Amino acid sequence: MPTASETLHPQKIRWGFLSAGAIASAFAAALHHSESGQAVAVAARSGEDAARFAARYGIARSYEGYEALIEDPDVDVVYLSTPHPLHAEWAIATLQAGKHLLCEKPLTLNLADAQRVVQAASRASRFLMEGYMYRFHPQTERLIELIRAGTIGDIQAIEVSICYGQELSKLERLVDPKLGGGSILDVGGYCMSTSRLIAATAAGAPPHTVEPEEVSGVAVFDKGQTVDLLSLGLLRFESGIVAQLACGVRTQPAHQIRVGGTRGELSIPIPPWLPHHHPPATSSEIRISDRGKTREIITVPSPKPLFAYEADHVAAHLQQGQSPVVTWDETFANMRTLDRWRAAIGLTYEGERTRALV
Repeated sequence: MPTASETLHPQKIRWGFLSAGAIASAFAAALHHSESGQAVAVAARSGEDAARFAARYGIARSYEGYEALIEDPDVDVVYLSTPHPLHAEWAIATLQAGKHLLCEKPLTLNLADAQRVVQAASRASRFLMEGYMYRFHPQTERLIELIRAGTIGDIQAIEVSICYGQELSKLERLVDPKLGGGSILDVGGYCMSTSRLIAATAAGAPPHTVEPEEVSGVAVFDKGQTVDLLSLGLLRFESGIVAQLACGVRTQPAHQIRVGGTRGELSIPIPPWLPHHHPPATSSEIRISDRGKTREIITVPSPKPLFAYEADHVAAHLQQGQSPVVTWDETFANMRTLDRWRAAIGLTYEGERTRALV
């Protein structure tokens, strides 16, 4: 039912929100700073939750249940941020309903389901992108430029860490196996995507063509041995570059990227992964050091919030069907490598789908 009045801008992309959780809130807030989009509808399992979300962000319509939103003729693109195990089902339903789709990472629980979702997008001739928003942030773009320029020589080692503290581990979705809880699925994708991007940039190759030759790992599990609370990964690429990955949902917070080369080190103490770390009209840092001594600190301006860059990228490429940055092949490459990491630690997700969805 309508919960707020909003004047529709005829030139802007109209977004609908499938879920009214924390990530959807961050995206909705950022959309006000985008150049291309506006929110027009939101759906949640609870009609009250949807109504509160709509009132908070000035959204015209709210729905109880997801079906009504994907059938709303005033919605151009759906932002899907349900719990992970629901992604495949509702991504396919959204695409079959004729909507373009930005699906929060991970696109699905595994590679097989990701392939089915992409098949649905291809059949429907609709845009589909997995939501790795960090790829569009100025800090990431500057990091790529520095690596391409040989700022620290030949890349030899990569370290990527993203861990939540004890307070966030109380969130049900992070530790419930039925909701796809665990560190690899929730944040490990950032570690893998980032390390592959850096290795590909160093090799002068498109990211979707670069996957590690070797993947190994260890993990700390919950008592039921079904949720990886802390996962460590070790990768070796064909180029000889090695990468260490760390992701966790119940450990000391750690967010950093370190890239070691023959002539120094690049480091990012606050990567563009969490919206509250990168608000609008702010800046971030990339540090260059040599033998432990800082050589240069590069300040990267960021006029827009994290998700606004992603929303504008989607709007610019709707007619192409997929992003030229986070391509479907890139999603496959990352998901395939995440599957290998999970296999290395012996993890299978509850409810993981192997049957055809389309």
